Amino acid sequence: MSQDIQTQFRHIPVMVDEVCALLISDPSGIYVDGTFGLGGHTKALSSLLNVDAQLIGIDQDQTALAQFSPTSVQQSLHLECTNFENLDQVLTDLNVNKVHGILLDLGLNSFSLDDPERGFAFSLKGPLDMRFDRSGKRTAETVVNEYSEEDLANIIYKYGEERHSRRIAKRIVEMRSIKKLTQSEELREAVSRSVHPQFRNKSLARVFQAIRIEVNREIEVLSKILDTAIQVLAPGGRVAVISYHSLEDRMVKRYFRDLSQDVPLQPGMWEDEVKIPLLKVITKKPVTATPAEIEMNPRSRSAKLRVAERTAYASK
Repeated sequence: MSQDIQTQFRHIPVMVDEVCALLISDPSGIYVDGTFGLGGHTKALSSLLNVDAQLIGIDQDQTALAQFSPTSVQQSLHLECTNFENLDQVLTDLNVNKVHGILLDLGLNSFSLDDPERGFAFSLKGPLDMRFDRSGKRTAETVVNEYSEEDLANIIYKYGEERHSRRIAKRIVEMRSIKKLTQSEELREAVSRSVHPQFRNKSLARVFQAIRIEVNREIEVLSKILDTAIQVLAPGGRVAVISYHSLEDRMVKRYFRDLSQDVPLQPGMWEDEVKIPLLKVITKKPVTATPAEIEMNPRSRSAKLRVAERTAYASK
């Protein structure tokens, strides 16, 4: 990617003030940005943390990580190019047992979203890629051309919540039987020819989202990182998740809710065993962007921030 193209990208981190206010529990603690991107949230956290705090940034996109200058933060910073599902291994390699905060911003950074070569945006011409980790073998082209019609329909319905999923899947299969689909505009054409023009943009967004989720195993990975977060958070430490569609938000909401409920006495447990829940939900309702932020950064419109705190004592 040329420098001229790079300069066109400007990523604005979402709900920075809210994240910092809700995530920081110990100004000298260890904080993980599991979706580092271009480092916007990390820089904001750095400005509020003590110099002896530690920062760990994780992202699958080496190109995005390369844009960040470590000298822009005053604390010790370790950057790791990997999927955040590998957080436990990253911490093990750093000899870190517990952390005081974990941030997961599940949205795409603008650097990647606005790059036509990545294939994330249906409005841009480019290859059917959609990989977060560009060394991965499965691409959107793989999904579109090799999955069965039934599997395509199920993915589009499950991950995109698109009610015309079967019609769209049938159209994709018809088109690929004539010519292999390799470009984002070809997938866009398949969707556009399957739905009423009134609903076209919403359907396009849902289909591209669904295939991106499948390519990157996003739901599976989110479930794993939530489990890991609970294990590695120090008592009083917090996990903050910013989601951008209902599928992820419901998942985070239910996870936080289930682990914040009283643990009932189980067979084999003593009456005096501690039965405090694993989590305390900090945000009873999701925090959303202010009207002023939405005006400045329209991509924050759908963002929902949920935060939970690891309890000091728990039954497991």
